[in-house]
Amino acid sequence: MALYIARRYFFSKKSQNVINITSAISVLGIFISTAAMIIVMSGLNGIVDLIETLYNSFDPDIEIYSSKGKTFEVDQIAFEELKDIEGIKYVYQTIEEITMVKYGDNYTFATMKGVGTDFFKTDLIRNDMYAGLPEPASESDEIAILGRGVYEQLGISFASFSKMTVYGLLRGEKLKVNNQSAFNPEPIYVEGVFDINPEFNAKYFIVSLPFAKRLLKYQNSRTKIEIVLNEDADPNEVKAKALTILGADFSAKTRYEQNELIFKTNEAEKWMVFLILGFIMLISTFNIIASLTMLVLDKKKDIRTLISLGATQPMIRNIFVLQGLMINFLGAFLGALVGFGVCYGQLYYHWITLENSIIAYWPVKVLWGDILMIFGLIVIIGLVSSFLPVQHLIKKHFKTMFVARN
Repeated sequence: MALYIARRYFFSKKSQNVINITSAISVLGIFISTAAMIIVMSGLNGIVDLIETLYNSFDPDIEIYSSKGKTFEVDQIAFEELKDIEGIKYVYQTIEEITMVKYGDNYTFATMKGVGTDFFKTDLIRNDMYAGLPEPASESDEIAILGRGVYEQLGISFASFSKMTVYGLLRGEKLKVNNQSAFNPEPIYVEGVFDINPEFNAKYFIVSLPFAKRLLKYQNSRTKIEIVLNEDADPNEVKAKALTILGADFSAKTRYEQNELIFKTNEAEKWMVFLILGFIMLISTFNIIASLTMLVLDKKKDIRTLISLGATQPMIRNIFVLQGLMINFLGAFLGALVGFGVCYGQLYYHWITLENSIIAYWPVKVLWGDILMIFGLIVIIGLVSSFLPVQHLIKKHFKTMFVARN
């Protein structure tokens, strides 16, 4: 009965036109807030997903390094035991060091990453090649794969095989003016260019591990062990098992921990946006309170009639609480339609473009967890903004009628 009367009140024309206007404004406020939350949060999800994809293209699932210095001896690593851990797909050694790179009259500084052969079996950088090959023709080949930024600074052309020179600073040598013995120059052919993002492109180039060992005169020394996992493996679980095997001399980080600041910043931004838009939605509910207050006062005669016919206080209250919830749900439903429409339109038709960016359009990702959270907030705000003022008005204006009847 309460729902039937609330529905009649919702769609019928009120005696005071201002009540209709206030109700329409209430619906509009919830509509705009809901659409904005879905669109903005889906846009942030798209950015987060893009960043994760970019780092997934270069960073391993787990990296292991010495907790006591920059390098460690490879003899300290029980590779066979590591490979036997469930969930591990590839394990390879790496040597990472800042070097100077020269091609013709051009030179730049970049971080060289010497990788074992298993690196070239993974999907890392494979789908982000700008030119050339993502792997050597054979295990004995020594090749360099440059970030696009390094490649452009050196002015290398792929018209023919290009050979550049890498200068590695040797350990134990003091860096002084004209002390050329501190650097070891080694030539290497460039056979590929990757294009992941401006940061990685301008910072890294990848070489075969034997070349890195020879350049820096590392015999058994390494800087990291990198691990790539199967898709269903738990990185934290594998990390814990690996550290149990390696002991206290080693530390490890998952891909999330390697870029923890970036991921936490994105998560914090998302929650801040949710809170700000939620606060705007809360402010818009003041129109609902005003609308319900005027409606209760407008329907005084109807309420007295219902009380005379035997309506209870909870029933009268529920009529107007349901009225408030209808305003909320209508605004939320319309807002959700527009929000989903904008998101999927952007996803398939790329309405909003990005200039000078790594992708041509703004990425969007709709998460159902976010949608449930938004509608949960709408329900809570709708209940609070409807129940409290209506309960107060019913007690204030009709309490004597209920007492007299009892």
